[in-house]
Amino acid sequence: MTIKDQTFPSGPLDTALTDNYCFVCGKDNPLGFKIEVQYCEEDLAAETELAIPREYQGWSEVIHGGILSTLLDELMAHAVWRFAGPGVTLGMEVRFHKPLKPGEAIRVRGVLQPGNNSRRLAEAEIVRLADGQKIASGKSRFLLMEKK
Repeated sequence: MTIKDQTFPSGPLDTALTDNYCFVCGKDNPLGFKIEVQYCEEDLAAETELAIPREYQGWSEVIHGGILSTLLDELMAHAVWRFAGPGVTLGMEVRFHKPLKPGEAIRVRGVLQPGNNSRRLAEAEIVRLADGQKIASGKSRFLLMEKK
């Protein structure tokens, strides 16, 4: 079955459609992060806190940028799905501001930008909790899936 063949619910969702095996939020993926997402209705935001273990480093003592990008995409997607409906990422721009060491606690926050069409914008950032330093930020364009 392709995405085109699937039926999606209309309107905002409480949770994304899932089989619980998502690398970031799936509870059944033994290698995943298993994050818990909190939502802020007022800000159209989704956020989580976690510490990334050494297994996800790139250079010595630096978490891989691809992992940080994945977290940005995930929280933006959660904001889109929760407040606008099912959507897919069309494109994403990521900026890296500071290195992140394994084990440092971070907050990842994705925010849906105002709009009311099938192409939606979202932004996200990763902040180190110990000192408030911005680690990475991103912007994405999402395409809402056709609702049947």
